[in-house]
Formats: sequence, C-alpha cells, structure tokens
Amino acid sequence: MKRFARIALWSLAVLALGLGCHLYYLSTLAAVETYPEDDHLLREPNRSALVIVAHDDDMVGTSGTLSMLCDNGWRVREMCFYQQGGLYFKKDSAKNPVRKLCLQHVADIQGFAGVDPVDLNYRKDMMLEEPYMPIPVASFADEFLVGPLEERIGRYIEEHRPSVIFTLDDSIGGYGNPEHVLVSKLVLAYCRSHKNDPDFPVKRIYQPVFPASLAGNIMGDLEVYQQAKEIYACKGMPTPDVQVNIVPFASRKKAAMTAYTTEQNSLRKFWPYYHWYPAAIYFRIFDRDFFRVIDLESR
Repeated sequence: MKRFARIALWSLAVLALGLGCHLYYLSTLAAVETYPEDDHLLREPNRSALVIVAHDDDMVGTSGTLSMLCDNGWRVREMCFYQQGGLYFKKDSAKNPVRKLCLQHVADIQGFAGVDPVDLNYRKDMMLEEPYMPIPVASFADEFLVGPLEERIGRYIEEHRPSVIFTLDDSIGGYGNPEHVLVSKLVLAYCRSHKNDPDFPVKRIYQPVFPASLAGNIMGDLEVYQQAKEIYACKGMPTPDVQVNIVPFASRKKAAMTAYTTEQNSLRKFWPYYHWYPAAIYFRIFDRDFFRVIDLESR
C-alpha cells in the first residue's frame, strides 16, 4: 500500500511539473508589448457594430471583445460569405451547412443581434488547390468578382448604420489569405469614400492584429505567412493601437472558439493548446485582444 502511495505521489509530482513547464512555455508565446487600453467602445453613444469578414470564423479571436460589447448594450451583427463549387466543394464548402449552424451558435454565445451569411461565389477560379495562399493585390480584379462583394458590403453598412465595423487588417489579412485582404480593403474603401457624406454613421474600423512578438511566436514558421509578407510587401500585421483585457470574458471566448467544430485544426494553429486548458487559465496568459483602429473622423 505504501509503495502504491509513493508511486501515486511521484506520478502527481511529475504531472504537476510537466503541466507547469507547459504553462511556462505558453507564457513565452504571449505578447510582451503593451498598448493603451481602448477607451472608445464603452463611450460611443451609437452602440451598433458590424462584423464584416470573408469567412465565418475570421473574427472568432476577438470573441472576448465582442462579448463585452454585447454585455454593454451594443447591437452586433456579422456578415460573412460562403462559396460553393469546384474544389471549394470538395475541400471546404461541403461543410457550409454545418458552418452556418456553428456561426449561429457562436452568435448566441456572444449575444449577437443576428448573423447574415451570404452565398456568393466571388472567386473566379473555383478549382484552386490552395485558395488561402497570398496573391498580389494588383491581381485581385483578375481573380475576384469585386463588384458583387463591394455592393453587398455597401448595402449592409447602409442598412444597419453602425458606428464601428470589425474586420481583419487590410495589409496582410491576418496570416495572408487574399480573401481576408480583399474584404477588408473593400470595407475600408467604402467607409473612406463615404465618410464625408451627411449622416454617414461609421466612425471607426477595428482590425484585430497580433503584436510583433505574438505574430512571430505563433506564425513565424508558417509558409503562408512568410510568403504573404513578401507578396504584400509588409513586415506583418499592422501595429496595434489599443488593447482590450478579455479576462472577464474568457469562458465565452473559449466557448465561441470551440463552437466552430469544423475549423479546429486552423484555430489551434493560432491559439495553440487553447483546448487543453480551462479558459480561466489559458486566457489569463493570452489575456488581451489587440486592434489597429482606423479613425474615420480624423483621417
């Protein structure tokens, strides 16, 4: 009996040591930079926000911030796009019915007012093996049906009249996906072209980004990211302007990320081992959302 107790104690000690070492490793991946705390979102009187992204899970990394907004009286909706055909069907869009259910589940977790999935084949070549790989911005007009996307985005903004739009960064689209870049550029272009219109509602665009240390730690070895920096002629994602502490919303952030059942392989590349730990532990290490903020009132 004593021998069994000693073995159990040693096993627990080894487990605790291994867990401690792994948590320390995760802490070395977290961002070391700090930025000003955002002070706009909870002061803005027009508490209406839109999420406009190419794919349903593109904004899931900001679930903490979006949940905070919903808890503070914001009306948040998301529009994203689904394509169908060619290799898209074989490799991706066969999952679209499940992904749409996941999108609604995530919206319910965060407290969104609604979601608006759009079926639109805006990629001209539906037989691409690797549609996520970066392509030059100069080729976008040849590769995409820009007009229909532009029209949908403009109509959505005018219909819901948000003060804030969340979309991915327009420089590299997170890790390099050209569809991310295209949608973000169209959002930004529309808002800039209409910002002086009477009663145009959008004041700021929030683009989730990783600080340089976090991007290097998480994506430094990804081929797509390395190619994207070269093709888009940038050092990576834009530098954040603000940060938002999401610790109080950690459980909902993890729940939202977990709800994208078909996309876990992708999500775990950018939030490694998040599924191993309770949200209160993991998101006390990765405790902030970071944003580049485009102030349309001053630019």
